Amino acid sequence: MRNKLILVCATVLSVFFSLTTQAQDSKIMAGAGLKYATDISTMGIEAKGVYLASDTWEIAPAFTYYFKKNNVNWSTLDFDGHYVFSSDDKSTFYAIGGLNVTFWKFKMDGVSSGSSELDEMFGGLSDLDASGSDVGVNIGVGSRFAISDKMYFNADLKYTIGNANYLSAGVGVLYHF
Repeated sequence: MRNKLILVCATVLSVFFSLTTQAQDSKIMAGAGLKYATDISTMGIEAKGVYLASDTWEIAPAFTYYFKKNNVNWSTLDFDGHYVFSSDDKSTFYAIGGLNVTFWKFKMDGVSSGSSELDEMFGGLSDLDASGSDVGVNIGVGSRFAISDKMYFNADLKYTIGNANYLSAGVGVLYHF
């Protein structure tokens, strides 16, 4: 599952990068940052792309890998749209709406009792392994502030509604190609 997810992210980013070679006034931004999600209760690393479709609409796919906590690995794939309600050369403010897929995997190795006789009799505890995904809807707000001509500081706050409900807050940098 993880290899498929990495392949999808790599494909999306390669399409974005190939589009930048075709236009001098690029509409592509890409970057990375940190994200925290409330019910996941751990920090994550996010890779994000933004396509500036028009003055008022942006397309923003993102992938976040959260650090392992309590034997659970989490990751999210977001397909968001931004409605820009205020923008100038230095700052942009937007509303977020989109689709979210939250992936989780729980893995716990078997536990031994410490006694070889008991382990032979009961077989020890077997490995526990489970995984799944939940689909949800994102709603939120975000902003971008110019650091230089091509670099931007990005911050967003969004709530995911679905089987996995959580609030996430992220900060990062974006490079405008």
